[in-house]
Amino acid sequence: MKLMTYKELLPVGTGLIIFATGFGLGAVYSNLPYDYATLWSSPADSTAAFQASFDHYLRWANVPARVHYMLHFVFVIGLVGCLIKIFKPTEDTKYFEYGTMGMLLLSIVIYLSNLRTGINSCFHNQWGEVPMETGINVIAASQFFIVVLLVGVLVLQGGLYYAEWYDKQLKIEFYEQNPDYKEVNGQPTKVDELTAAGNEEGEAVAITSGADVKKDKKDKKDKKKKKQ
Repeated sequence: MKLMTYKELLPVGTGLIIFATGFGLGAVYSNLPYDYATLWSSPADSTAAFQASFDHYLRWANVPARVHYMLHFVFVIGLVGCLIKIFKPTEDTKYFEYGTMGMLLLSIVIYLSNLRTGINSCFHNQWGEVPMETGINVIAASQFFIVVLLVGVLVLQGGLYYAEWYDKQLKIEFYEQNPDYKEVNGQPTKVDELTAAGNEEGEAVAITSGADVKKDKKDKKDKKKKKQ
């Protein structure tokens, strides 16, 4: 059985990154009704809004550990996708991939340093030198930064997809207008150069062409036998 090539594996990496990013945005969105009331608006009863937010995060802190492990597993999936894509990046794509990896790692760091700390503070009801309201808003603000980073991941991956698509269209147009050229190792090369004596690419093309001719002859013989 033929194994997948690295090029064929790249869409899998992209899919893992998009899945993890979308899951993370969904998790943050589930907290938005509480964060909006404390960080982005001035409700008439701010005490009730902060208490509702506190109760929400306290409930999050008290869920079974496996619920948190599921979120952490999604983080790992996203990092695996990034590792796939930065294993052999091209000169044209490496900054997209490194930027994606950096943003995803930074969002995880914010989650571990701010959100997990804030949730533990809710659980123990200990906020250090700041009041509870400030601690709740730190959690909300941290999630806003996570959203910015995760949206940045989507923008980078979307930009990379568009750049690759546009480059492919330019190549198609170039080869249609210049039939004397063929793509070899990602570079346009004249057909005359491919067939020149001593040219490794030319020899490879000649071998491939010979194999194709033999295959065609064999197919014709098989068809004749079937007719008889």
